[in-house]
Amino acid sequence: MDVVASGPPAFTLQQAVNIARDHYGLDVTAAVLVSERDQNFRLASDDGKRYVLKIANALEDPVVTDFQLQALLHMQAKADAFIKTPTVLRTTSGEYSFVLESEGRSHVLRIVSYLEGKPLGAAVPDAKLARNMGRYLARLGRALSDFTHPGANHSLLWDMKQAATLREILRYIDDVDMRGLARRILDNFESKILPVFDSLRWQVIHNDMNPDNVLLEDSVTAKIVGVIDFGDMARSPLIIDVAVAASYLRALNGNPLALIAEFIAGYHGENPLSHLEIDILHDLIQVRLMTSVSILSWREAARGADDAYLQAAAAVETATASFLVKISAIPGEHAAQTYRQVCASVTEIG
Repeated sequence: MDVVASGPPAFTLQQAVNIARDHYGLDVTAAVLVSERDQNFRLASDDGKRYVLKIANALEDPVVTDFQLQALLHMQAKADAFIKTPTVLRTTSGEYSFVLESEGRSHVLRIVSYLEGKPLGAAVPDAKLARNMGRYLARLGRALSDFTHPGANHSLLWDMKQAATLREILRYIDDVDMRGLARRILDNFESKILPVFDSLRWQVIHNDMNPDNVLLEDSVTAKIVGVIDFGDMARSPLIIDVAVAASYLRALNGNPLALIAEFIAGYHGENPLSHLEIDILHDLIQVRLMTSVSILSWREAARGADDAYLQAAAAVETATASFLVKISAIPGEHAAQTYRQVCASVTEIG
């Protein structure tokens, strides 16, 4: 929470250009990319190549930054043509990252390749794209399934297995009814979901397949060409990765579970879900939606409504509260039955 509240680093565009030149031998221009807790710059060279300079928040443990970097290197080594992730560049001295002191604080810096593609963003995916997103996340999870690192169990505000810690910020939700719903969701999480976590599959997960992190080939096709932003990775139950992504498939008209069901079908076809995972998925989706409402309400109180990250998140998160109300009215058993049926149409449930 302190890392998020502190705000990202404040390096200038010229400093970003100088860092790329002095440490990577790159002659580039720089533009700001909005980030929650780190500082990111998009770099462009005259030959058309683009990169991202990532400057870690000074309050973030360096082992966490290395966790994110090593995960990218791990997936690079997998060489799965279906999965495209940023490539980590070496400095002129051969390192994948380095520490830079600025104004008495230490920041870990690295440069990765810029993945080309059109972010899904505020657009609502159709059934085909939702299913492709499920397939993609399952393959991404498979690439991470054997990855381990000391930083995988770090403390993260967005880590759903630590959702109980959000109780202290629920008071920042202005709407009384929404605040009450958030409390009931947390009560259910602690009494029903947490006790079964030890029976689930655990591994390092991406943990943030939100629409801004999904890159499409273009605005016409449903082909996914990459998933970015590995800053929220953590070791957690694998089904949490599914729930996080599903929470952004917000069909506000018609059946609210329609796009989620397509996504689950795609995921299950690549990595079959167990009965237990399916049974708790509906509850976990609500926990993620509640998390978004809570954290963004708290962040606005801590940083102000003009916070750049809040403004960037607005397009994706405008429907969060209304969608949470909508799906929380659906009985868990009804949702689970829907998910079981769509999984059974793909393959046998494990």
